[in-house]
Amino acid sequence: MKTLLLLFAIFLVSCQAVPGDGSDALDTLECVRNGGSCNFGPCRGISQPMGTCRNGALTCCRWPHPA
Repeated sequence: MKTLLLLFAIFLVSCQAVPGDGSDALDTLECVRNGGSCNFGPCRGISQPMGTCRNGALTCCRWPHPA
């Protein structure tokens, strides 16, 4: 019974979330506020790059508004 309790305690400890700041990076928030989306790699189609996301790891892209 003690072994089962020990295994359960180890399981609970191993399932905890990674500690750290859970908020988005400032460039990510600015991208979304300005109507952009974060993409891996270059912008696709006619979307235009307008900055970065995730502290420079991703590209912030925005589709042009129709005239």
